[in-house]
Amino acid sequence: MNSDNYILRLFCILVLFPACIGLSGQERDTVRLGLAEALEIGRQQSLDSKENSNNLRIAYWQYRNYKAGLYPNISLEGTLPSLNRSLSSYQQSDGVYKFIRNNYITEDLAINVTQAIPFTGGTLRLQSSIQRMDQLGQSNVGSFLSVPFALSWEQPLLAYNPYKWDRKIEPVRYEKSRLQYVADMENVNITTVTCYFDFLMSASRKEIAVQNLETARKLHSIALEKADMGILSKDELMHLNVSMLNAEAALIDAEHDYSEKMHSLRNYLGLDDSVEIVPQLPPAKNLENINIGLVWDKAFANNPLYKDFKVRLLEAEENMVKAKRERLPDISLNVAIGSTGSDQKFFRSYADLQNLQVANIGLSIPILDWGKRKGNYELARSQYALVEDRVAREENDFRESVRTLITDISDQPRLLELYHSADSIAQERYRIALEQFTLGDIGVIDINYAEQEKDAARQNYISQLYISWLLYYNLRYVTLYDFDNGCDLVFDEETVKLR
Repeated sequence: MNSDNYILRLFCILVLFPACIGLSGQERDTVRLGLAEALEIGRQQSLDSKENSNNLRIAYWQYRNYKAGLYPNISLEGTLPSLNRSLSSYQQSDGVYKFIRNNYITEDLAINVTQAIPFTGGTLRLQSSIQRMDQLGQSNVGSFLSVPFALSWEQPLLAYNPYKWDRKIEPVRYEKSRLQYVADMENVNITTVTCYFDFLMSASRKEIAVQNLETARKLHSIALEKADMGILSKDELMHLNVSMLNAEAALIDAEHDYSEKMHSLRNYLGLDDSVEIVPQLPPAKNLENINIGLVWDKAFANNPLYKDFKVRLLEAEENMVKAKRERLPDISLNVAIGSTGSDQKFFRSYADLQNLQVANIGLSIPILDWGKRKGNYELARSQYALVEDRVAREENDFRESVRTLITDISDQPRLLELYHSADSIAQERYRIALEQFTLGDIGVIDINYAEQEKDAARQNYISQLYISWLLYYNLRYVTLYDFDNGCDLVFDEETVKLR
């Protein structure tokens, strides 16, 4: 199909038809919709396609949040101002406590730079702050407390390090989401193919029902003439009458099914309900030149299932390591160095600085927890073993599904050829049977049998066309590979606006 004509037709479907519908009220517009156009519309505006895009955006921003957590975090904090008029206890030199009145206003401002250390699991902080306190009352004295810089380091010594595991898991999780988006879009193609051929087969059944009713009426008219001449029995005449009634009922059923299948296709593609779709019978999809070795290679290399396996195993291993570390003593090291000064004048509070040094080691040792920590560890180990078993089973199932798909693809060209030949022969046989019945060479049972064979052969052929396209897009879904153009199916950021 010429690309310019294709774009023009697609534009008419997406833009002009809804506009025409709005202008013409209840009028219905008819569009001849090919499979390629239906696939393009499904990728552009189906609800499944929009859901896939939103899922990818969620994964993108989750990954962006993870990446942002690796960079320094800068914040400005302050209190402007804080008034304190209260009583508080004060111990005098003789050891006696006395309540004294507080009456002051404070203002403080600090800038903090915080940096996580992924390799150790610690946190590094750099702070610079200034505080002013004004005593209220008769003295009305004010002073400044400055901390030009203070560098602190908080480091758990034996604890579980979440940053280490995030570095392992999050990039794989995001890559899996990107591959999953491509796979989900191929699943949109699969659903579109299914809806399209459901409608196409329904249209074929309707066309067959119309033809069968016309033929039944014609045969019934011929039978009446033969009955008048005494060359057709009453039983055969009644049989033809029943066939005509059944053909009329079959047409009603076919029209109802045709309407339902058209609605399903329109609904999935996001087209207006006033659009009347006329499906076009596509050619069979050629599957004869598929490289079987390439199918296996691409299935293992590209399918998001293997990224999912890796994420699940890493998460289970992370939980096991976390539970194991929680059984150890909790030891943390906190160190801070810097400088500080104080004066009633702002600039002088930065002049005569003194050292600021803080160091402490925190310790928490579990003594008795009635086996809770051990139980958590054994639970995590069992869950890891369960994940391993499930991954192994799912991988075997995936291999078997690929093997089955390859077998179906290998058999499909010959099956399609057989059903196409059967359809051609059945159509010709029915034409000959009609002529023979008119001449009186065959009876009612023979003509009915020929009609049934003709209808079944046409439906079987269309079904094989559907299977050829379904197998092709299933192949793309499994391998994320475009066998027509010889390249991997990749995520295109121009298609989905992530930012």
